[in-house]
Amino acid sequence: MSFATKAGIIVGAAAFSGMAVAGTGDATNDLQSRLEAAEAKIAEMSAQQNGDWLTEQRSEQIRGIVQDVLADADTRASLQGNGATSGYNDGFFVQSADGKWSMKINGLFQERFNVGHQPNDVWASGGGPFPPADKDTAFGFETTRAALNFSGTLAGVAYYDARLDWSPYNGNNGLSSSPLQWAYGGWHCDENWSVQLGRQKMQVTRGFIVNAEDQQAIERSSYDYFWASSQITNGIMAKGSWDQFRMNVMFSNGFDTNAGTNGNLNTWQNNVQGWAITGRGEWLLEGAWDQFDHIGSAAGSADAWLLGFGAGYLKGNTAAAAGAVNDDEPDAWLVTADLSYESDGWNLYGSGSYQRTNTGIAGADDVNSVGFEAGAGMYMDDNNELYGRWQWVNPGLGAGAVSSNINIATIGWNHYIAGPNTKLSADWSWCFSDPSMANAMGGGGWGYTGWWNNTGGAIPGGQTSGSLWLLRTQLQVSF
Repeated sequence: MSFATKAGIIVGAAAFSGMAVAGTGDATNDLQSRLEAAEAKIAEMSAQQNGDWLTEQRSEQIRGIVQDVLADADTRASLQGNGATSGYNDGFFVQSADGKWSMKINGLFQERFNVGHQPNDVWASGGGPFPPADKDTAFGFETTRAALNFSGTLAGVAYYDARLDWSPYNGNNGLSSSPLQWAYGGWHCDENWSVQLGRQKMQVTRGFIVNAEDQQAIERSSYDYFWASSQITNGIMAKGSWDQFRMNVMFSNGFDTNAGTNGNLNTWQNNVQGWAITGRGEWLLEGAWDQFDHIGSAAGSADAWLLGFGAGYLKGNTAAAAGAVNDDEPDAWLVTADLSYESDGWNLYGSGSYQRTNTGIAGADDVNSVGFEAGAGMYMDDNNELYGRWQWVNPGLGAGAVSSNINIATIGWNHYIAGPNTKLSADWSWCFSDPSMANAMGGGGWGYTGWWNNTGGAIPGGQTSGSLWLLRTQLQVSF
């Protein structure tokens, strides 16, 4: 019952009582007292009603303030701003609520302990990262890689990818002369095509395309690093992707004629007149594309097949190696093919490549290089994986070069401590020939493998007769 209704009833009752006794003095006094009592009751009820209304109003105001404070606390605690989200999904990320703006941060750390043996006391003496002469065996620790990767999307149309990678091999038989390994941006033209521009990998061979942290073995093979296209350069790439087929084609700087010095062509002046066209096509015969972002197949994986073909033509700059005489501008062209299979806890892969190189040196014949690689892996249980690999490359130097082939067999073991993010690995490789000359001929980057480049020894040219072995152990942490 409202306050007005209650007041009306009391006033009406008082008036009725007054009329009933009208005309007498006692009645008049009684009416006066009744009116005073009614006014007192109205005042009491008014005070009570107003107090209840103020209490409700305060309650609503306090409730609103509490809700605002809680919402602000949630926002600050989760760094979500205006509905943004953050968390971990193959990397730590932060993104807007609609996903159009994002940044993902990935990291990599590789710590190794290696033991290497080569006979005839031919470790290089003086200069270089090798022990003195008269030592058949060397061992030690190294931080092979420490990298941070930043990638993401811009307005849902553009994207970017950049990696900083510190390594003792930067500028010394590595992939870069500085900590910047790659940095490029791109945009989606439509649902199938995109274009990216900047410093990036030549994407020709699968073993080189797959990132270091996603390899099955401790390191890519010398075969993967040998080819002229196994480098990171500056250029523009068009990429197409469909349900069962994807491809890329790239126009970029050429290759450096001084072997093992990748990264020298970072500026346009150093490139002089070099240029390259490279590309690759892949057919997904079965399975899903993301199964081939890494090498290996965990237990529970579905069957998947990937067939790939790559090719490239690279024209070198006009600067010859020190002391050489240029007869023609150096160039190289190559073709490659690979087939990969993944299944429930095991995988197989194979690759073959051919390259023809004109060194540009007067009187020198073209060099015909050919090679292949084959490997397999199998999980023994959820956390332990065995793998094996055989690689062979004939660099095409002819009979005058002793033991110049790459011919290496490897067996290894991975122990996954925290899934793929932390693993402890060990592998042992036997080299039937000295790989140092073939390594020096390649596109660069072979320093990460742990093999060496002899500069002296019993056989002219710094080569041994083979029988070399290398034991590598590695703790890899990636996120």
